[in-house]
Amino acid sequence: MIDLDMAANDNERLALSIFKAMEDGNLMEQMAALCTDDFVWANSGLPTLSGQAAVRDLMARGGFRNEIPILINQTHFSADVLYMASADNVVFTERVDHHWAADGRDLMTPHIAGVIEIRNGRISALRDFYDIACYGQEPTDVQPEFTLEAFRARLSDA
Repeated sequence: MIDLDMAANDNERLALSIFKAMEDGNLMEQMAALCTDDFVWANSGLPTLSGQAAVRDLMARGGFRNEIPILINQTHFSADVLYMASADNVVFTERVDHHWAADGRDLMTPHIAGVIEIRNGRISALRDFYDIACYGQEPTDVQPEFTLEAFRARLSDA
């Protein structure tokens, strides 16, 4: 889960903030404050999204689950940042993303090398590089004790 306190500077904190917004489920509400209008979002094997309007359009149509069938049952997201480094206006992350279903199955867990570009205090580009074999991976087993409420509470405590 994202811990904003691991940031060593403002650019790293901003980079972590976009992942935190994804975890909190409020990326669309936070995007204008976090990203430039011409924000570019690129993911391995998927069409590049150019501009906030393109991201909003994709999300209005169901998000990445339309591009990656394994995500059809995704209800929430979390990320584990393993390493982060920055130089000038670029932040690099190594992380593992988790795409969860309501029953606690982890549907897809790509190991990602990410590049975040910052311009004038906002994110201008997010490029994630990973093996697209994850699009066909087997989800984890159902976790009978899992509840979305407990998951969200853990996010709030982080």
